[in-house]
Amino acid sequence: MKTLMLDIETYPHKAYCWGLFDQRIGLNQIVEAGRTACWAARWVGAPKGEFFFGAEWDGTNDYIGRIWDLLDEADAVIHYNGKKFDVPTLNWEFLQMDGTPPAPYREIDLLQTVRQKFKPASRKLDYVAQQLGIGQKVEHEGMKLWQGCMDGDKDCQKRMERYNIQDVFLLEELYEKLLPWMTNHPNRQLYSGERDTCPSCGGKHIQYRGYSYTNAAKYRRFRCESCGSWGKSPKAVDKSNLRGGNV
Repeated sequence: MKTLMLDIETYPHKAYCWGLFDQRIGLNQIVEAGRTACWAARWVGAPKGEFFFGAEWDGTNDYIGRIWDLLDEADAVIHYNGKKFDVPTLNWEFLQMDGTPPAPYREIDLLQTVRQKFKPASRKLDYVAQQLGIGQKVEHEGMKLWQGCMDGDKDCQKRMERYNIQDVFLLEELYEKLLPWMTNHPNRQLYSGERDTCPSCGGKHIQYRGYSYTNAAKYRRFRCESCGSWGKSPKAVDKSNLRGGNV
């Protein structure tokens, strides 16, 4: 299973307004709509330090096309709040370029796992990463960094590149931490064709521990010694002959 980690950075909208609080911006007040400034990506399991990066300022004029190619190649994509932000933003870019959708892929949104399974003081990526001891985001000066990138400041663009790429490496570390807690992770057995392996990480060191029950069947339950995920055998060891319903 080819799994891509993805993070994007966008420019803000430019608009005219008369106040600073609780503004409602009309369409005729928009001067320039925001867009993808840059993106960073990395394949899960790639050699340390290997990544892909594309930016409006990199001089290739095809940075959106290059991320389309990576998404088209991926079986699954890992992101943080990407279902609501990164992926729809890129899809809009593709549509504006008269592009078609990349090949379908599964989305693994780590923010959804954090929301479903845990209650930290903050669900921001930087806070979660620091609390779990896996690193932190690159510090920056805030809005001035985005302004510098829009103005063509090379130093700002370099810092934005480091900021974007660091987020992708944080994603990889966080993914490994959250993997055993995920209940809807794509089944790697379907991609590899191997059985008696962990459906989450593909590890072959699994230990059977007791049984898992549904309303209609009983399965052998196991724990992966590599990632810590729990799973069950694909075939039931016992099935009920009872049918539900009122007598």
